Amino acid sequence: MVAGVLEASLEFLKREFFKYYYENLDRLVPPGPIGKREFGFFLDKKGGMLRHKCFNNLKDFHEFVLKEIPLDIYVSAARYEDPGNRDMGEKKLIDAELFFDIDAESAALDSDESAWICLKCGKYDYGIKEKCPACGSDIEYLETVNEEQLNKALKETDKLVRILTDDFGINSNSIHVFFSGNRGYHVHVNQEEFLSLTAESRRELVDYLLIQGFEEKKLIEVLRKKSLIINDLKGVIGRIYRRVLDSISSGKNEVVYTKSRLLKYINQAIEELKVRIDPVVTIDTHRLMRMPNSINSNSGMAKRAIELKKLLSFNPLREAVVLGEGEVIVKVKIAPRFKLCGRTFGPFKDEEVELPAYAAAYIVCKGMGEYAGG
Repeated sequence: MVAGVLEASLEFLKREFFKYYYENLDRLVPPGPIGKREFGFFLDKKGGMLRHKCFNNLKDFHEFVLKEIPLDIYVSAARYEDPGNRDMGEKKLIDAELFFDIDAESAALDSDESAWICLKCGKYDYGIKEKCPACGSDIEYLETVNEEQLNKALKETDKLVRILTDDFGINSNSIHVFFSGNRGYHVHVNQEEFLSLTAESRRELVDYLLIQGFEEKKLIEVLRKKSLIINDLKGVIGRIYRRVLDSISSGKNEVVYTKSRLLKYINQAIEELKVRIDPVVTIDTHRLMRMPNSINSNSGMAKRAIELKKLLSFNPLREAVVLGEGEVIVKVKIAPRFKLCGRTFGPFKDEEVELPAYAAAYIVCKGMGEYAGG
């Protein structure tokens, strides 16, 4: 692809993003106080992140967004005394929200609809390959995301919210859930007593959620002591112990407490209890979070807040689509079938197609084609 086509695609995205931001500027409000937060931006698809930005007030932030039209906007989970300092140690951390990231798992490869591109020679096609058939180099699969994948991630998110409220006593008003704008969900916690947790404390919380840091041998010994009081066990081992006992008591037949039988119950409990969060995101107190109501340049959709009472009924492929419906033309290299706003698009290969701006932006953002006019 020539530089002019790439530039045209960037201009198309910036034009569509500007329309959205201009019309929804009142919804683009960072967590406060704004003067204590660090901001980060991607201004194009090639350059690195512009970090260590800070703003004195909301007006300055909005003026920056409308002038630069960032492809991605991030804000720190932390509050700092000097958020604009380029030395992380000199920023002087005050506290930081708890932040969780849950992504949809990749779909199983399908020989009819899986699309790939060679990272070296640029060849692309449908099907399943280990290496590029043209040059033998590594290939990359072009992934879209479907409702089934997102629903599974949403159930994991619901599981996380229930654990935060039931096990940690976090007030539901302090828990804020968002669709990330692409492949998953973010959970922000701003309850006062959790803001000052150190990285090590956050690691312990992660271990609890991922069911890490316990010895199977010790747990088996504990399970064989039938007289043990449930509440005597705390933390990860206590969680598994209680779930195994529930499974055993719900069974029709008396359980023989063999090692293999207990290991089966333990592994089953782990799968049921584990919340598949990204541990690095939660542990890092200096993490930048995608800005609520900002556009995700990996899809052209927005990071959207979800009411807890409507969590499991949220449909991101409808409710997070924010770009226009005006028809534009895109020159598609290759694009697997995808669904947005109740409409199904593709599959496409080596063709020019006329699509709503939101679907065209989706293809451009994922590197599956280029803007060609309209």
